[in-house]
Amino acid sequence: MKYYYSFKFILFALFLGLFLLGGCSKKQEINNNQIIFWSSSLKPYFTDYIQKVIKNFEDLYGVKVQWQDYPIDSIYQKILTSYRSEVSPDVINVNPQLAAGLYKQELIIHFDETIEKNYYPNLIEGCKINGKLITIPWYSSTKMLVYNKEIFDFSKHSINNYREFFKLLKIIKDSKGVYAFYPFIKFEQDMLGLSLIENPKNPFSNQVMEFFDILRKNREYLPSGFWVSSVEVAYSMYKDKKVASILIGPQFLFRIKKEDPKLYSVTDVSLFPFSNYPVTLMSLCIVNNKDNLRIQNSIKFIKFLTNFENQNEFFKLVPVLPSVKGNYDTSDNDSLISKVKKEMVKIFPYSKVFDLYFYEFIPDPVQRSNIFKNFLNDVFNSNLSIEQIKEKYELIWRESIKK
Repeated sequence: MKYYYSFKFILFALFLGLFLLGGCSKKQEINNNQIIFWSSSLKPYFTDYIQKVIKNFEDLYGVKVQWQDYPIDSIYQKILTSYRSEVSPDVINVNPQLAAGLYKQELIIHFDETIEKNYYPNLIEGCKINGKLITIPWYSSTKMLVYNKEIFDFSKHSINNYREFFKLLKIIKDSKGVYAFYPFIKFEQDMLGLSLIENPKNPFSNQVMEFFDILRKNREYLPSGFWVSSVEVAYSMYKDKKVASILIGPQFLFRIKKEDPKLYSVTDVSLFPFSNYPVTLMSLCIVNNKDNLRIQNSIKFIKFLTNFENQNEFFKLVPVLPSVKGNYDTSDNDSLISKVKKEMVKIFPYSKVFDLYFYEFIPDPVQRSNIFKNFLNDVFNSNLSIEQIKEKYELIWRESIKK
């Protein structure tokens, strides 16, 4: 009898063990059938669009997508701290510069080259490191001068280069009582777009220093603190009619239209005199979570998110350039949006993505960004001469390359 009960106990234990293992396997299967997607600053304006795309993907592939949205300034650090934890994302939406920093640390994978054929070549080339495609282009924009034509109509003035543009700073401030321009400067993109940098070994060229010397001498005609500010501050000052214009991605027109229809009615746009028109690109990466099923599902999601149908819907919604080749309709019921789309499409084939221009010399985007931030602070907030600043940062750059 004792052996009989022992035998029953053993059978029960085996059954219980198999049941628990089966439950764990099922739980693991459910977890593997889900991916986590982190986007950058798409809520609340594009929530409906993203949720619709996610639902269609889930219905088609049976893979759940957990979507979270963060400010782009914080997403890089969040990935570093969450990598391969339970909350680690699978697909992340960043720019190529941040993608390069993650790739250097082996936190993201590179893609098979066969995926390239559907995307615009100039965007693809801006997403490669040593021939390897580290991130997939999603949407992009070209900066435009967004201005309040009631304050000052820039279209009535021929502006062929930045020097001619800067001549208007004093005229507008003195005659209109508001700042002409909010110079939200992205050093790498804007200096390369203006063709002021000829060699990545020395971004502090004579031409660059001349540009900042002109800005420095006109500092009283520019909003205070602009060199340490953000695109959100520039946008807010434009909304408050404290500046006549801002150089910004035209997707912000979508916000102006929603938030201030009256201001939108007097807003217009024009191209800025860039020599090589810079593209601001947002792209998609796959985190190296060492799980092949999640990686394959992530590739499916990226392909779906960037297919022509979904890109075309996004293009109809907001003036950003899709990354996938196709015949996009630039017409729009809104004449300003239609104008923007036509201008963007016109210059797009000649535009460039400059995010990885300095990667070979200083791969860490945070390190580069800090150098440029400190440079701007010294230009506008120190007693050093332009020549002294040039010498200082040429040395800092050389020493940073050696490390």
